[in-house]
Amino acid sequence: MRGSKAGLFGRWLTPQEVEQPEGELSYTALADSGILDDGELVTGLAQEVSRNYLRPGELALVFDDLGAPEVADYLRINKFPSVVRTRHGDFGEIVTGALYRKVRRWCVPLLKLRYKQTANQAVQGTDVLAFRFRNEPPVVAVPEVKTRATRKMRLGEEAYESLESVLGRLDESLAFAMNRCAERGQGFLARRLADLIKNPQDRVVERHMVFVHDNGKWKDDVVELLAAKVTEPTELTVVKIDNLQEFVARVYQAAEQAVGQRSDQAGGAA
Repeated sequence: MRGSKAGLFGRWLTPQEVEQPEGELSYTALADSGILDDGELVTGLAQEVSRNYLRPGELALVFDDLGAPEVADYLRINKFPSVVRTRHGDFGEIVTGALYRKVRRWCVPLLKLRYKQTANQAVQGTDVLAFRFRNEPPVVAVPEVKTRATRKMRLGEEAYESLESVLGRLDESLAFAMNRCAERGQGFLARRLADLIKNPQDRVVERHMVFVHDNGKWKDDVVELLAAKVTEPTELTVVKIDNLQEFVARVYQAAEQAVGQRSDQAGGAA
């Protein structure tokens, strides 16, 4: 995992030793491996943030002849959330999607944040949908994502209640993903998603939770409380990040600057 083939997320996050709780909850903790220097990590995550919000060619439609300051203003107003709580939630979804897609090798066909209508509002539905279409029957992972820079004892309970809610309306999220795939001309994926909707008896739904949490504020008693509540097999992953609030702010600032610089370079080349 230390080579370049592991990719940014495979080199950044490494498993920690944890004590497994009793019952149906499976617990994994991930933390910074120390392999990447700070600049490389922030730059790589900034690129991942940008691609989650921006469709290919989107900026060219708006800024074919403007420079970095105008692009940064556009991102702050229309794309990147200014409300800290919303930004943290988005960041948690971005990390989760990349973790499942790039490290755990699930199919994650939808970058949901591209479909925001308002920067500081969340997109409704499941946080992330991940699939193993080659399994028989196909498997759908439904990760409920919570991002916290401060300690909250009820975190697990809140995640459990949120997961129960989205599972009860899973077909709505599948239909949203199906329609977006159809719009992009991804007929194979759209048909596979349609099959999951039409034949719910022929799919396996896995319960997942991901907590992106400030490392210094995390305590495993949250896991113990959650384990006492969970009654079905559930996978919990905790991603621990040092100084989470400051770190997320730097990543988004780097994303604004990087997109603006690329626009300047494109304008110069033209």
